[in-house]
Amino acid sequence: MAAQAAFPTNVQDVAYGQALCASSDLEAGTVVEHFEGEIVDYDQLSDYDKTYVLNFLPKGSKDWIWMLPRSNARYANHSCDPNAFICSDTLDLVLRRAVKKNEQITFLYNQGADSDYWDPVWNFRCCCGATHCQGVIDRYRDSNLVHPPRIAKLATLPSNREE
Repeated sequence: MAAQAAFPTNVQDVAYGQALCASSDLEAGTVVEHFEGEIVDYDQLSDYDKTYVLNFLPKGSKDWIWMLPRSNARYANHSCDPNAFICSDTLDLVLRRAVKKNEQITFLYNQGADSDYWDPVWNFRCCCGATHCQGVIDRYRDSNLVHPPRIAKLATLPSNREE
């Protein structure tokens, strides 16, 4: 198994559970974590595990893959105004903007096409406090939240993981 470089984050206790937080001030474009875990059959998961599953479409594939994340990336919480995004090519969690030490790392849980499958077990009331908070997360939404071109380009660069 390849050694993994330390990411510039840590897991902290927060009022509603745990959160992935920056361990220092970080710049936009920084790879802060990587999603790793077990590839699973969604239909065989418990409702509890279904609430934590990550689905993604590998480049060049037509088949969605379901993963139960085991890396610390699983502690990145949702925000309607996130400071990070998941790079679909690498499954790296990349900062969209600069963050301060101890700031939570967040991404948009429901960014996707309106027509994509959404399991009602994923529904939750959002308490992110963003100006344009969606209130209830209950489906994928076509989002105008796009990655700035400079950040999107950085996200395609090799991550700080050792292969």
